[in-house]
Amino acid sequence: MTSSNLTIYFVRHGKTEWNLTGQMQGWGDSPLVEEGIRGAEAVGTALSDVAFEAVYTSPSKRTQDTARLILGNEEAELHLLEELREMHFGSWEGVRVAELDVQFPEERHEFMTSPATYDASANGGETYYQLEKRVLAGMEKIVQAHTEGNILVVSHGMTLTLLMHLLNGGTVEAHREKGARILNTSISVARYEEETFQVIKINETGHLTQSVQ
Repeated sequence: MTSSNLTIYFVRHGKTEWNLTGQMQGWGDSPLVEEGIRGAEAVGTALSDVAFEAVYTSPSKRTQDTARLILGNEEAELHLLEELREMHFGSWEGVRVAELDVQFPEERHEFMTSPATYDASANGGETYYQLEKRVLAGMEKIVQAHTEGNILVVSHGMTLTLLMHLLNGGTVEAHREKGARILNTSISVARYEEETFQVIKINETGHLTQSVQ
C-alpha cells in the first residue's frame, strides 16, 4: 500500500447573514457578510505560502465562496463533496434558534447536550451518528485520492466541530462537551501519514484581527 503524507487544512466558511440573525443554516444557505469576506481573505493571507494540491468544499455556496476568497481566485477548481455538508436540520432550517428553543425545548436541549440520544425525530434531519458516518466517508475519499502535499477543506461549524474531535481521538458522544467549537474562518490542521491522523492545530484564529472577529 502506498504511504501517504498529507497535510490537511480545515477552514469553516465565513460568517453569513443567518449566522448573524441566529437562524439554523444546515443544508440551507445564506450569503457571506462583509465580516465573513474579510475573514476568508485573512485566511488566504495566513496560508499564502501554502501550495494546495486540491481544494474540497461542501456544495453550499458559502463554502465555495469562502474557498475562492482564500485562494484569491474566482475561477479556482473546487472539488465539491456532499459528505462535507453541514449537519442537516430538516424543518428547523431557516428558523431562528430562539424560536426553536420555545417550540422544542426538550429536543433542543438534547440536540445541544446529548449527541448519543438526539434522534432528530422533531425535524427529520440527521443524527450525530449519521453525520459522523458521512463526514468520515468524505475524509476517506480525500485520503484515497491523494498521497502527499497540502489539501484545503472548507466546511461547516457542526461538521468540523465533530470531525476535528474525532480526528483528535474523541468520540461522538463527548464532542459537544469536550470538542472545540469551530469558529467562522478559523484554521485547523491535521497530518495524515501511515493511515493515521495527527491533529496539529484546532480552531486557530490568530490570523483574524479584532475587527474581523
